[in-house]
Amino acid sequence: MNPKSLTGAGSVATALILAGFLHAAEDAGSRQLEQATQQQAVTIQRQVEQLDARRQADFQQWRQVRRETLLLDAHNERQQAWNQRLREQIESLEQQLDSLDTTREALEPLLQDMAQRLEDFIRHDLPFRQDQRLHRVRELKSLLGRVDVSHAEKLRHLLNAYRSEVEQGRMLASSREFIRLSPEAETERLILLRVGRIGLYYLSEDERRAGYWSAEAGRWQNLGSRERQEVLRGLALAEERGLPEFLNLPLSVPVRDAVDGGAE
Repeated sequence: MNPKSLTGAGSVATALILAGFLHAAEDAGSRQLEQATQQQAVTIQRQVEQLDARRQADFQQWRQVRRETLLLDAHNERQQAWNQRLREQIESLEQQLDSLDTTREALEPLLQDMAQRLEDFIRHDLPFRQDQRLHRVRELKSLLGRVDVSHAEKLRHLLNAYRSEVEQGRMLASSREFIRLSPEAETERLILLRVGRIGLYYLSEDERRAGYWSAEAGRWQNLGSRERQEVLRGLALAEERGLPEFLNLPLSVPVRDAVDGGAE
């Protein structure tokens, strides 16, 4: 074999081996570079996420501080308004205290006068439950004369008595009472039908007699058989045993008085 040929073949082999080593080194370097790049990317991503989380936390803290600031401002405004109202109430109470003695002196006779007016009204009103109503006024007058009862309590009882009388004028009601139909007659138990304060009618317990109170005449007057049937229908309505309907009965008070009373 030619020595030159051997020498050339050895050179080629050496070159191939070196090329292989170089290629392997390049591959290893590329992999290391890729791994380093990926690791750096992961690190950067974590830093970005941490910064974003911190930004979100700072934003939430800012929102909380702003909300608390707004609530505090609103509370301060309400407190100022409440303080203003309180000052006004104190000023009003001070003014009332200045005139309290005068008010007490004027209130006492006013209460007594109102109680007397109520008694006079009941005596001239339709004669239903009159004994009970007058008894209530007598108890009211007794309470008004007591020194151990406050003016506020006296006024409350007086207003309750007035409210009770007002309610009586808005009711369709029936009751059983002992009535004397005339000065010569004996007291007897009758069924009464009351239509507010415009009509007061009676029916005997055997349902054979009926009548009505005439305020103009100041006495009880008899009703005929047709009106007696109307009273029966009215009692059924008052006891919720019938449907609402018109009752054809004479009024106990003149029409002009009924209209004037309704206007008041």
